Order: sequence, then structure tokens, then C-alpha cells
Amino acid sequence: MIEVSSKVNGDVNELALVGRLDVKAAREAEEAFTKAAEAAPNVVLDMTQLDYIASAGLRALKRLRADVKANGGTLVLRGVQDNVMEVFEMTGFAAMLTFE
Repeated sequence: MIEVSSKVNGDVNELALVGRLDVKAAREAEEAFTKAAEAAPNVVLDMTQLDYIASAGLRALKRLRADVKANGGTLVLRGVQDNVMEVFEMTGFAAMLTFE
């Protein structure tokens, strides 16, 4: 289960992700990611409370990244927990994402 909250501030849409981005949550997350990319060109994902990410979650992130780039914006991931960062590193996603 995942909770996604959104806050737009100028040209930045900040999404806070809480819970697990697993197969069941990926569809809900993708819908939120699509809306986020449409609402503002730049997207920040606050992952301080994201405990887990599965391959379906990685696909959702990849699509979000493509949507943001197509809009001329940037995608930044903030507060990534060690276990989630490990997944990004093992899958090669760490090299294509921006972290703060």
C-alpha cells in the first residue's frame, strides 16, 4: 500500500510517498505520477517514508522520468532510504536519476 500526496509550488510539484511501492501500489502511483508531470514541469519525490520499491515501482519511476523530460523539466528524488537506494544501485537506476 502507498499513500501519495502532492503539493504544487510554482513550477515544482512535490510528491510525498509513504509506504510500499509494490505491484499492487504501482498503478495508483503511476496515476499520481502522470498527474504530477502534467501539473508542473519539475517534480520532486520525497521518499523519506518509502520503505520498499518493486520492479513495478521502478517502471512507474521510469515513465515519470520520461514524462518530466518530455515537458522540459527535471525529476529529483529526496530522502531515499538505504534499502531503496540499494535497489536503485543494483538495477542501474541510480545512474539515471538525480538525488538530493
